[in-house]
Amino acid sequence: MIQHVHKTVLALALLCATAAFAQERITLKESAELLLKNNEQVQIAAESVTGAELKINESKSQYWPQANVSGNYTRMSLFGEFQFPFGGEMRTIKFGTPNNYSMRGSIMGQVFNWGRTARTVEMSKAGLELAQDGVVLTKHVLSYQVVPLFYGTVFFKEAIKVLDENLKAFEKKLDIMSQRFKAGLASSFETSLVQVQISTLQAQKIDFENSIHKFRITFNALAGRDEDAAFEPAAELGFEPANFIQDELIKEALANRVEFQQVGHQLKLGQASLGLTKTGNKPTVTASFNYEFRNGFMPEMDKIKGNWTALLSITYPAFDGFRVSSQVAQAESNLKAVEMRKIDLERTVTAEIENSLSDLKTIEQKLEIEKLKIKQAEDALRVAEERYQNGLLSATDLIDAQNVLESARLNYLQLIYNHTLSKYSLFRSCGRKI
Repeated sequence: MIQHVHKTVLALALLCATAAFAQERITLKESAELLLKNNEQVQIAAESVTGAELKINESKSQYWPQANVSGNYTRMSLFGEFQFPFGGEMRTIKFGTPNNYSMRGSIMGQVFNWGRTARTVEMSKAGLELAQDGVVLTKHVLSYQVVPLFYGTVFFKEAIKVLDENLKAFEKKLDIMSQRFKAGLASSFETSLVQVQISTLQAQKIDFENSIHKFRITFNALAGRDEDAAFEPAAELGFEPANFIQDELIKEALANRVEFQQVGHQLKLGQASLGLTKTGNKPTVTASFNYEFRNGFMPEMDKIKGNWTALLSITYPAFDGFRVSSQVAQAESNLKAVEMRKIDLERTVTAEIENSLSDLKTIEQKLEIEKLKIKQAEDALRVAEERYQNGLLSATDLIDAQNVLESARLNYLQLIYNHTLSKYSLFRSCGRKI
């Protein structure tokens, strides 16, 4: 009964461990989402959006009048006074008082400023759009940083399988050579050669495992996770021919690339800046109203009284030393530079797509060659093993034949990995989301 309970507990533990492992395996999309969730660069970009939103509120504050309250106390040691006889007495008229009190409330606002406030708000809104573009671009760039980590892990795991198969093959050859050595049909040098090859493969396997370990550390650092958190890609390294049409990809890039949206918003910002600059030599109408409580009014100098003033002023810059005209020329130049940047970006994106398509085509041609090399290496190894069994081939040549097959298989995996990266580089150039 106790043994049965122990077996049940063990089975449940294995089941839980298997389920936990299955949960740890994540797709490329899930990996990208996990990275973006806690990445500091995304959070920094998001804070810039918050700042841009607050900047809009700051710009809109110019639509409202500004209200201020001020107060002061002044002590005077000297002030004028005048004495004169009146009704048989000397009367004194003061032209000041030693203790002066003042409390003022004022409201001031621009009645008309030739659209400066509207242009400023427009610029702030364009700044918000650029900040939002920055968040999207940051996420886009970071999500594609996952690709080499994700498929690099898959590649090295597949490469380790190739090494394990090669190790088994060499271990089998070592057994055969050991038997031949005991029978006096082979030298100890031959077994030593095989042992050296096994050690080399084991060292290469350690390097591959270390690469997987570093990929996990890098991914966890980008994702803000614990360094030892599991990173198990749920994918296989497979080959699918890249059947793409260049013109369609370029159209997709022009429609989806965040950089083109940024240029559009930069043009909007530049146009608003140009419009604001042109108002620099235009008149401004300002209105203000003040209400004040203070003393110092004749004849009752010490009595605090209320009074108000209203003001309507017009300011027109008659001559500014050609400052505004220079600023307008600068703004027009900056706007032209943004328009030229758009043309340059279109050329750059087109070149990126053409290069990626060229890389894909080249890799696919190499894959066909590598398939043939694998087939030839398998045939050569089979012949080498038969000839070695018959004593017609040296151990060195047999080892070389085995290594050629391993090299061809690893090269084939490497080409598939490069093909996968090139495809995602093409998707990134087109602005596709993972």
